[in-house]
Amino acid sequence: MSVLNFIVEFEGPVANVRPRYWSAHKEAIQSVGCEGPSEDEFWRLVRKGAPDAEIVRFGGLSKIQAYTAMRDEQIDSTDLMRLDELQPGTDQALRSLKQRGTAHLVTCCQNRPGINATLDRLDIWIHFDQKQALPENRERRVGTLSELTGEVGLTLAVVGTVPMAYAAGEAGCRLVGVNNGPTTPNRLRQVGVDVLFDSIDELTDALDRRDPQLQRAGLF
Repeated sequence: MSVLNFIVEFEGPVANVRPRYWSAHKEAIQSVGCEGPSEDEFWRLVRKGAPDAEIVRFGGLSKIQAYTAMRDEQIDSTDLMRLDELQPGTDQALRSLKQRGTAHLVTCCQNRPGINATLDRLDIWIHFDQKQALPENRERRVGTLSELTGEVGLTLAVVGTVPMAYAAGEAGCRLVGVNNGPTTPNRLRQVGVDVLFDSIDELTDALDRRDPQLQRAGLF
């Protein structure tokens, strides 16, 4: 197999961030005095990329803006990161990837102390050669990912969000999407992710059996 280098996004492929996003939403919606959607409906709206006006209904522009600012701040807070959990089967799947070569963990979250504490708690450092908090600036983000691609073999980026998919594609990575993150499969397809799996565990099984989808993507 030619793929020897993996770049894996934290949000979605590795960690279930739904509890963190939901708690951030609840704090923000309560602070602006509005009644938001149910948890399932909230997650559906977030994953499809709905505008916040669909979440803060009848709130007015000022309340929507206040909600967005507080929610985004809380999503990346160290306190709420304590709610992150490993996706089922993740530990063994990461071991499988690491046995195939080089593996790097990336996140678009800018709270480095919070991410480090979460990785320590989840005990997954051993599976990765390095961890990178990607820059907010798109060009710099692409540059960081390009440095992680290395010079030997192909790089497969395992993505769960649209920003990561965009940047990894521009950095020359082959892309595989995981369906259990903050973005719907349709949105990932719209930014060039042609191969999707329900979990990173399912991806490693596909690598083992040389899945035809991965062959068409040029991974073998």
